[in-house]
Amino acid sequence: MSHPLTGSYPSSSNDPGRIRSLVETDTFWLWLFGGYFTLHVGLRIATGGALGLDEAEILLDARELSWGYGPQLPLYVWLQWLVFQITGPGLIGLSLLKYGLLLATVTALYLTIRTRQNPVVAGISILSLLMLYQFSWESQRALTHTVLANLCSVLSFAVIWGLIRNPTTRGYVLLGVVMAAGGLSKYNYSIALIAILLAALSDPETRKPVLSARILLSAGLAALLMSAPMMWILNNQAIAFESVRKLDMADDGLTLMTTAQGLAELVLAALGFVALLLLVMGILWLIYRRQATSIVADDLLRFLMRTVLWALVLMGLLVIISGTTNVKDRWLQPSLLFAGPAIVLWLSPKIGQSGMRRFSQISAGLAVLIVMGMLHHNLVGNAKRAAPFAVLTPQILDQTPPESMIVAHNWLAGNMAYLAPDRPIHSDRDLNLTGPILRVWEAGRKVPKDIDPASVVTLTAPYRFDDGKVMSLSFAPAIK
Repeated sequence: MSHPLTGSYPSSSNDPGRIRSLVETDTFWLWLFGGYFTLHVGLRIATGGALGLDEAEILLDARELSWGYGPQLPLYVWLQWLVFQITGPGLIGLSLLKYGLLLATVTALYLTIRTRQNPVVAGISILSLLMLYQFSWESQRALTHTVLANLCSVLSFAVIWGLIRNPTTRGYVLLGVVMAAGGLSKYNYSIALIAILLAALSDPETRKPVLSARILLSAGLAALLMSAPMMWILNNQAIAFESVRKLDMADDGLTLMTTAQGLAELVLAALGFVALLLLVMGILWLIYRRQATSIVADDLLRFLMRTVLWALVLMGLLVIISGTTNVKDRWLQPSLLFAGPAIVLWLSPKIGQSGMRRFSQISAGLAVLIVMGMLHHNLVGNAKRAAPFAVLTPQILDQTPPESMIVAHNWLAGNMAYLAPDRPIHSDRDLNLTGPILRVWEAGRKVPKDIDPASVVTLTAPYRFDDGKVMSLSFAPAIK
């Protein structure tokens, strides 16, 4: 039985017929997703250069296993440590883990949608993720922990959807494992999880598995698996909650003005998250609306839409209660990732087969632009990946006694540790360092308090492929 939007494509000996038959298979879409992210792995490794902010931090943290790593939860670092045991610390391991998680995310979401849609509709709905800037660009360019939180959010949705269709004890155990993974990925995963559970509870047809006593098995298993890292957080609260200041919570209590400002920030962030997708689908609707077909939303689509709605409600409540006035769209990823496929599945009948074909073509063009943009980001100008650490690091090390511990901001320390893994190089957030310390910082920034200005040395080098832009690093021994 064919979907009304895709039509029936019989197999024939001509090329268009064969292509259509191929597109109607899961194999085509899974290979397409795999090929796209494999291409990005190859591009990242081939272009080389310096590490980005998150890459440098992960490389530093993944040198050892610990229950906690500052303000970020530990699971991504544990996975990176495991990958490094195979690949060694470097770009290959960093890229394989990140893009492997991205591939797993789109694959899990595709297979979930396949439970109600044919391969063509499911595949095209996944292409919507290319129009979610935070996922298609920021997750590939910079983010790490959020990438894992996205996957855990999608897996949680998939497992709960599986329990709705077939509640089994094995499914509840799997849910507990996924909840633990999400709980150790990033704090904003919890909003996505609660939204999914509320979405299930808010419909009589889907609430039964959530009300089952076996959900306590899931919760208990998750709590057990998370216990040790949570104890670390309780014992290191100052370090663990350092990033809370990014929320710009009101110091003078809740007021109508701060609440309104926070809610306005949330609305703008949420709209910005899906703006491009809504614009494209809106234009296609104006052009192809006469080809619309009347299809009633299925139970999975309604579940997706309720999840997005509950996520927005929860985030609104969080903004009101906390007095937050700074809402970043990247923080919404684990919750609003479902909005892309939901919007396409909802609007696809309204633009017909021609509109969906055009949407696929636009998505393909956008994928090409993303690849070109990533190349530009890696190679051109004063982007962080083009920073001349390969030139400056050896010069600094040549003027530093081997026994001195080099201490710098995460980005500087991570890049120097990447280029000189045998030297003692640490982040400036490490508080238990002993022995002679050499501090390194970007020239022009405030000189550290334990530095004698007369001992400061500054080195300068041009960025890759752009001699007009330079990077300067200053260093000096710390005063005991």
